[in-house]
Amino acid sequence: MATSRVGKTRVTSVSLRAETLEAIRARAGKQGVSAYIEEAVQRQLQREAIDEYIAAAEAEHGTVDAAEVSEKAERVRAYHAAHRRDTPAADAA
Repeated sequence: MATSRVGKTRVTSVSLRAETLEAIRARAGKQGVSAYIEEAVQRQLQREAIDEYIAAAEAEHGTVDAAEVSEKAERVRAYHAAHRRDTPAADAA
């Protein structure tokens, strides 16, 4: 998942447990430890932003009904499965 870094970078110091650092080094490969950690932190920031968005939406509109979400997700999956096979599409809405 090597990506080029866009934007200004700064050097910082981060303390990690020795076994965590070794696991990162084993997985980072050619992209390097810094790039690996950058990607991991970016993913975490995205997760936190999504959590905040969901919390704000639920505060405004109420909690989401899990059964309704499952039903709609199944309809979307069925719609996409039908289109991948070039068969007549079921109504996905």
